[in-house]
Amino acid sequence: MTPTSAEIARAIAFGIEHGIADYKLARTWVDNVIEQSEIADPWMLDLSFCTKNDALYLLRSVPGVADNTNVYGLLFGLAYDAHKHGHIDAWGLRDIGWRAYVDDPDASPEHWGLTLELAIETHIDGFATIVDVDTAVAETLAEIGPYADELPRVLKRG
Repeated sequence: MTPTSAEIARAIAFGIEHGIADYKLARTWVDNVIEQSEIADPWMLDLSFCTKNDALYLLRSVPGVADNTNVYGLLFGLAYDAHKHGHIDAWGLRDIGWRAYVDDPDASPEHWGLTLELAIETHIDGFATIVDVDTAVAETLAEIGPYADELPRVLKRG
């Protein structure tokens, strides 16, 4: 299923909040949308010229319906891509998982996409071991890899 503009915009906004995206990604994405459109809507033009300071506001103003399942699928794809390219560590992955949980705490952990925080809680004498963290990261990356495969090309780093 192709994500809506509102879903992509919301995922990029969450990505900016978590340091895995920036306003330049928003501009690149919307420029691609403009290229594929017969007529550029005002929101597209505004976002195309956004600055670091107004990107979040403009991304949240993109019209349309956003299904959280799709938004988090995109966010998890961005997280996988960011981790793969060295932009976030295990704790960054965990923070993104918590973001999904905070937005929908009644969803089962499988719907959060990132269950790293649960795996790291298995610790010895109050400390997570490197093996625990490495195993948790590997399991999490295996789980969210398919989300990265579904990312629109314009949102990928590599």
